[in-house]
Amino acid sequence: MNTAKRIVLVVAGSIIMAFNINTFVHAGNLFPGGFTGLSLLIQECAARYAGVIMPFSPILFLLNAVPAFISFRFIGKKFSLYSCLAIVLTGLLTDFMPLMFIDLIQLHDTLLSAVFGGILNAVGISLCLHAGATSGGTDFIAIFIADKYGRDAFNYILGGNCVILAIAGYLFSLEQALYSIIFQFTATMGLRTLYKVYKQMTLFIITL
Repeated sequence: MNTAKRIVLVVAGSIIMAFNINTFVHAGNLFPGGFTGLSLLIQECAARYAGVIMPFSPILFLLNAVPAFISFRFIGKKFSLYSCLAIVLTGLLTDFMPLMFIDLIQLHDTLLSAVFGGILNAVGISLCLHAGATSGGTDFIAIFIADKYGRDAFNYILGGNCVILAIAGYLFSLEQALYSIIFQFTATMGLRTLYKVYKQMTLFIITL
């Protein structure tokens, strides 16, 4: 039952993340952080500068290959396998999700796309984390630091994502990059609210 529960959570999280990419992210022309955002950035560069339409999933799989291998060696086999399942499902669903679901959301406000897309992204990632997995990419790094040192690494990941977004702003649109930072901030704050396993608490005891 524990295995079935973990698989259900991973599948649900993957569906939410793929749906989010195909709706809020694309509606706002946003660049999410991590390897998902990097995959979308590579897609956009290939389409705009080379005229080549590249599918999302092969790029995502290639970028996650090395972190997944490191995770398999140093974090855990089951954790890595469930994480790979999330990566594969998210990539394939992003490429092959039916348009009938994508057409449900037609937002023309980039700020709304950034805020609600960030919230939905946090929900999808938190489901994977509660299943003992991750959505891949920089999340492997965050979980590795949390497991090894007991520290919250999501703020550092946010800083790295801002570097990627700065590159995206230089190559494409500064406005969309700034909205993408709002997306990332919302996702990070939402994730810290939904997933508190590694938060540390301090207890002060005062005696007379």
